[in-house]
Amino acid sequence: MNNLKNKSLICLLALLISVSGSYQTKAAQLEPQTLYYGVEINGVLCGYSEVSVSTMVKDGKDMILLKDRIFAMLSALGSKFNTEVKLTYHIDPVTGKFSYHDSDIKQGPTQLGSKIFINGDTARFIGTPGNRETTVELPPDAVFENVLFFPHLIKDFVERKLPEKSYEIFEVREAEVQKSTYTKVATEKLELAGKSYNAIVLDRLNSKTGLNVKMWIDVENGYILKSTAPGNRMSYLADPSVVNRIKMADVDDTLFVKVDVAIADVQAISYMKVKATVQPTGLWVTQEGLNVPGQSFTGTINNNLIEGVFEIEHKRYDGSDAPPFPADFSKDESVKKYLEAEDLIQSDDPVLIEKAQEITNGSKDSWEAACRLSKWVSENISYAIPGGMTARNTYDLKAGECGAHSILLAAFCRAVGIPARVVWGCMYVPNFGGAFGQHGWSEIYMGKAGWITVDSTASEIDYVDSGHIRIGEYQSMVTALNPKKMEVLDIAAGSMKMGQKETASGMYSAYVGEYTSPATKTVLKVFVQGGSLAVDIPGKVVLALNDPDQEGLWYCKLSNSLYFTFKRKYLGFGKVVEMHLHQIIPVPRKSGPQSANNNVPEKFRPYLGKYSLAALQTEFTVLYKDGGLAVNDPLAKRSLNCNCPMKKEGGWMNLIKIQSSSIWITREM
Repeated sequence: MNNLKNKSLICLLALLISVSGSYQTKAAQLEPQTLYYGVEINGVLCGYSEVSVSTMVKDGKDMILLKDRIFAMLSALGSKFNTEVKLTYHIDPVTGKFSYHDSDIKQGPTQLGSKIFINGDTARFIGTPGNRETTVELPPDAVFENVLFFPHLIKDFVERKLPEKSYEIFEVREAEVQKSTYTKVATEKLELAGKSYNAIVLDRLNSKTGLNVKMWIDVENGYILKSTAPGNRMSYLADPSVVNRIKMADVDDTLFVKVDVAIADVQAISYMKVKATVQPTGLWVTQEGLNVPGQSFTGTINNNLIEGVFEIEHKRYDGSDAPPFPADFSKDESVKKYLEAEDLIQSDDPVLIEKAQEITNGSKDSWEAACRLSKWVSENISYAIPGGMTARNTYDLKAGECGAHSILLAAFCRAVGIPARVVWGCMYVPNFGGAFGQHGWSEIYMGKAGWITVDSTASEIDYVDSGHIRIGEYQSMVTALNPKKMEVLDIAAGSMKMGQKETASGMYSAYVGEYTSPATKTVLKVFVQGGSLAVDIPGKVVLALNDPDQEGLWYCKLSNSLYFTFKRKYLGFGKVVEMHLHQIIPVPRKSGPQSANNNVPEKFRPYLGKYSLAALQTEFTVLYKDGGLAVNDPLAKRSLNCNCPMKKEGGWMNLIKIQSSSIWITREM
């Protein structure tokens, strides 16, 4: 059911990279060695960092070679995945500055990388995939921090005994210089990896992203000993045994905050009033940034800590005064950057351009074109964690989380000349009995009408519901909501009002009641809310259902990949005694058969080949067998025969059955 849980993080990598930090001891004192650090999230040792220091000669000059490998095992919204980050620095032993840095990041099926070359007062950044190149001008006082040692902090806070100092730091994650302020907190003695250390404790606050990290630095040599970051994240010096002691960490608690108000029909939310305490990272929050069309905020912001009340009432845009298509925004400097390609938003990719043009061909105006693109992303990109991350990778995988959906939509829009951007914040979700989860969505520029919000991940292709709370525009790899507490003060969703109870009548009364799963003994409740039937799966999610179609299928309003069927005691009549839950999991075709087989009937040949399921990192092979199609299922470790095509969408029944894609539940009478 991962495709239902479409309210997620923009980038899980921030959970790891900000833990390890971007940190610099007196470089000349470094000796070849390997150090290990444990990585904890929510108190679970889920990863480690292996840092090696050695010497090298580059261009006839002695240099320090610093390598860091970070590995972690995470799960989010039921999906399990490993993340691996490899970092390399070439450091001048005299100045402590690096002249070269590279990073390779692998998360599930997604890989990203970059290379940075420092030459005098410029930094050349090359990002992969795509080899997009950026040149950054560096100020004379720029500080180049690495992951291990910090000579400037020893000099200023230990030798000079300064209480606070700000630095212009070249941030390798963002490929830009950002101001960070270090403040002395205390001095402490730490016991780590069987040894004692004297540490100076510093708070580091980035004035652009709002990221606040607490660091413990060894006063003798400037090595990082320990660090903590928002979201209950911590790293600390450990011994080599840490490599074999890690286990999976569930990061849902860092992404969601429960509110104990269950709203099944999320898409019908027309008004919401929420009291919130959150400390986001990824941008510096302002009052102006929180008060935007459809949203007002009353409260305080202190060093990115937001405390106050949001009122949300998003109005639907009807397409009035939409720009023509194709449009010409060349004279509007305010939207120029939202038409350009970026590392993740690859709107200059020939494949994406061709597809965007195909989808929008014949559109009467830019709003129709944008809605077509949003609809295509919603219907063709399945939900998966980890996601595609970049626009092109998401398009190729046909899968991704909310950030991936929004990035692809922005790339599509820009590819056909429509300004678009990715925004983020949180969204009310029916998971966990009602919660707010970190989420990303899209804003599309419609000239006189301004920026129009849409959410292709939530199938809100031409609007967003009023459960969306906007924090700001996506601009940083360290983007995270970091919710502390949220409370729903008032809400309206369809005919439902806060605290209102509804009774079943008419066609719904026969289905209302409790149903028990024979396998787990879980009791599911079917009830009426907001004028439609709803199903409460305890501890997981509350689902609002559309009325049944002609085949008797009750599709979920939140996702058309989930539907329910009900069975009566007698065929077609009598009491409702069973409920069946079905999940449709699209699995895109990766490649055709390795060799042609003339013995296969023509009608079967288009289906043969390998299909990739990104969420489970698994491949299925469709083949011709016993006069029909069959699937080799590596999860079930068996071959599944396929029946005749389904009436809808030309699909084949039982083409691929993923674990328990159909669940039956008996009713308690």
